[in-house]
Amino acid sequence: MMQHVKEPTHVRGHTLDAVITRDTVDTVSNVVVTDPGLSVGSGNFSKDHYAVIFNARASQRAQVRKTVTFRKLRKINIEIFKLEYHRVRNTI
Repeated sequence: MMQHVKEPTHVRGHTLDAVITRDTVDTVSNVVVTDPGLSVGSGNFSKDHYAVIFNARASQRAQVRKTVTFRKLRKINIEIFKLEYHRVRNTI
């Protein structure tokens, strides 16, 4: 596992935020820790946490085409089906 945040994300020098991946390849890049300058409800700026901004590479698996075969039930001759069913059942 790899932690991509390499610098503190709190004003007191602690790394509180993490971006962790299972590998060391370029799944995550351009990790930046920055002051977002967000204001709290009173209009003052929140200064104790920084924002972690990064690019994440995401890939989508190739869709697999599956062939589905089925019988058209309306085209089945019920009498022939019954005869075939009884014939097979008697051989088991």
